[in-house]
Amino acid sequence: MTVMRVVLYILTFDTLVLSLMVMDEESCQEVEEKECGICHTIYMEECRMKMMEEMMPNKVSVCNNVTRYENYCTTEMNYREVEEEQPICEVKMMYNDHSACQEKLDSGLKNFSDPCKQVMKCKIGMKKMKKSYPTTLCEDIAIGQEEICVDMVKLKKEKHEAKYCSFHPKTVCKQAEGQECRKVKKKMCNYIDGKY
Repeated sequence: MTVMRVVLYILTFDTLVLSLMVMDEESCQEVEEKECGICHTIYMEECRMKMMEEMMPNKVSVCNNVTRYENYCTTEMNYREVEEEQPICEVKMMYNDHSACQEKLDSGLKNFSDPCKQVMKCKIGMKKMKKSYPTTLCEDIAIGQEEICVDMVKLKKEKHEAKYCSFHPKTVCKQAEGQECRKVKKKMCNYIDGKY
């Protein structure tokens, strides 16, 4: 339907009301009327109850079953051999002058005033060692299902009864001196309330 928005003065219960109207192009027709005097067109209101369709917001709950997961981790110890710098030590029997006891005994130079003692001698060297490396592995394990709901607003087409008004044109003339009757061709259209 082709429409044209206009503002008209509507005669309702003998009161002038300013209203936004929409021309109903389908109702338009060319008419020839006899006009006598000063004439103008008024629009008569006609209302009736009508079922109207309207998109209304509705709150709905959308639910889905989702699988719940739990993170499960295990740690394993892995071992490997590596070479590292380490002190390498040994215990030797020595005199205070750091000479080996066995050497002096073999040479017959035993000194009874300088008793033989245990001495630990160390040096830095490369030594193979077993080192442990922990490895943690994690995985998601399904532990059950739960229903999760989300509230949403959706538009729903609803029908409801509403007052529907249209306005029909009517030519009103007032006798005036010196004004003769004449035939006038014009286009007459109905108007409907803009809110419909």
